[in-house]
Amino acid sequence: MTSFYEITWSPEPTWSSTYRVSRRWHLPSVEQCPSCRATVGSFLTYPTVDLSELPEARELKPRPASFEEYVRLRDLVRPYCPPGAPLEPGTGLGPLGGSTRGKWGAFTLVDLAALFVREDALRALENLRGIVPVWPKFRRPPAPAVAELQLLPHGRLAPDCFPPGRREPCAVCGCDGEMRPLHYWADPASLPTDLDAFRLADYSGIIVVSERFASVVRRFEPNDITLKLLLTSRPPGIQTPKRLDGNAAIIIRR
Repeated sequence: MTSFYEITWSPEPTWSSTYRVSRRWHLPSVEQCPSCRATVGSFLTYPTVDLSELPEARELKPRPASFEEYVRLRDLVRPYCPPGAPLEPGTGLGPLGGSTRGKWGAFTLVDLAALFVREDALRALENLRGIVPVWPKFRRPPAPAVAELQLLPHGRLAPDCFPPGRREPCAVCGCDGEMRPLHYWADPASLPTDLDAFRLADYSGIIVVSERFASVVRRFEPNDITLKLLLTSRPPGIQTPKRLDGNAAIIIRR
């Protein structure tokens, strides 16, 4: 089986880029699921989406809303999104825009959920699978330019990362009340074989790349990201986690 890597922040950044960016549209977060009572948000983003022709687009901004309001807006934007794309509460839509200064590295994590690639590194990725670049709307684009990669959700953490008795996802909002475990590994059967970059479907803040992608990252070092091997089985010495007593937190952060 091929190796996969999680992309994380570098503890010692070497490039000088700074930025102030925001995404044009967002589905609202859900202030309280009518079934499980969770407050729900997501790191999912679809930067290729263009809602400029949608009359209700002005309503799509980061804010808490009722479940009914979220469903109404979700159904309005679905025809503009990639086929079959999950549209969770808080999903970001459209390209990032804003301002930037300084020099960008070849690969940069922006606001935890977005992976930016400099144009020379992007050319080195052109033969990889599932690479969809989107150019952000910077007021003064850097030189060389940088693009955000659209990362579709695929793959899941292995069930045995979690304490016994993990409940089924809520039938209404899809959340299961579980925070990301301290020690985790992927379910190997769930990882895609036809993509070189994606984010996990159940923890969308985890960005994953293939060995082919990782080899390009290494060619452009030093970078402001770190490649962390994504395990696909329980590491030695890690015991089955125990479930804590008490009520689960109602705020689900992914």
